[in-house]
Amino acid sequence: MKTVPSTFAFTEKRVLSVAAQINTRRYSDQNLANLKLVVTPKGTKTFYAMFKVSGQARSVKIGSAAEVSLSQARARVIEIINSEKEKRKRTFRPPDLVQLETLERLSGFTVNDAYCAYYDNHLKHRKTTGNRQHALHHTFKKYLEPILGKLDVKELNRKWLAKCLKNIYLEKDYSIHNKCVSVLKAMFNYCLVYESDYPLEFNPASLLKKETGVVRSRYLSMQEIVNLLQELNDLNHPTFTDLFKLALFTGARIGNIKAMRWDEIDLNNASWVLPAIKTKTNKTYHLPLSSQALEILKKRYQETPNSVYVFASERSATGHVMGGEMVWKKVIIKAGLYSNNKNFRIRKHDLRRTFATLQALKGVDINTISKTLGHTDIKHTQVYAQIDTAKSKAAIDLAFSDLPILCK
Repeated sequence: MKTVPSTFAFTEKRVLSVAAQINTRRYSDQNLANLKLVVTPKGTKTFYAMFKVSGQARSVKIGSAAEVSLSQARARVIEIINSEKEKRKRTFRPPDLVQLETLERLSGFTVNDAYCAYYDNHLKHRKTTGNRQHALHHTFKKYLEPILGKLDVKELNRKWLAKCLKNIYLEKDYSIHNKCVSVLKAMFNYCLVYESDYPLEFNPASLLKKETGVVRSRYLSMQEIVNLLQELNDLNHPTFTDLFKLALFTGARIGNIKAMRWDEIDLNNASWVLPAIKTKTNKTYHLPLSSQALEILKKRYQETPNSVYVFASERSATGHVMGGEMVWKKVIIKAGLYSNNKNFRIRKHDLRRTFATLQALKGVDINTISKTLGHTDIKHTQVYAQIDTAKSKAAIDLAFSDLPILCK
């Protein structure tokens, strides 16, 4: 017996010819995706209208195929979906989209549905630091869901979608815009490959381009370091004074320092074993600890010898401290390092860049700096280690030192 595909163009003849199987089977109309035919093992055939509302599957029985004609079933499905469409309260409606004349062009599959499928089956299984939300999940929920969430995917117009993302870029910044592009491309690609009921044959976000951001080269001068350390000492915060100092003296990422455990620290050999599960490259790193970092850690260990984490917190679900943004802002304002221009404003990650750059200015070779940062590729280190212009000038002068002086 020839197997009937799960989706085919319904006709009266083909509906009647569908044979019963061992298990109940559901078939979709190729011309109207929301019209389903359910065939039981006993041969009973029933039409249903199936669709989703706010991510929840809905099913409405139309009637037996022996009593309801195909044209009547289609008309009833359109009527039901039309009723649901009128009930739907959208927070946003693209002003320049062509209004749809017939509901056959609607799929009943919203942007929220597409994202939920992508998140539930893929994104939520991706590794994150601690118990934090994945950055793409945060991006969709905060910036995209309020605008696009309730739209039917067949209402997405590539040109309008590009304008929508351009507005996000202008209102926010390039990084948020680029994350929005990433999550849209990823979720629609996932649905195209893995969701059999996905109603589109193309990715509506495929032509979106990421914006190029400002390449930051900001690091702290020696005087700025002195000012920052002075304010951190004056603040005397029980957690963040030491935490931000360690960020400077170890060059480690803030997230890694917050999650630092005592069983990773060897105070006797002045080293920190950063396990693979906490690194971007999934490799374990043995990082040396400077004398300043070692002094801070010894002092904290004496104060909290029985703690699992160096910066433990009973209020955090992770067991270690989180946050600190407001404390950081307060410190850099008092240290005179705050700027209204976000491209010049000192960020916590600039402490890592400073750690690398100060080594470069002292003549430390790039390979050694790379190891202290836990990098596997020197090209990543070169982003942090800035060029010493004085040494560069001396090198250029030396290169031309044998050239006869032709004029004064």
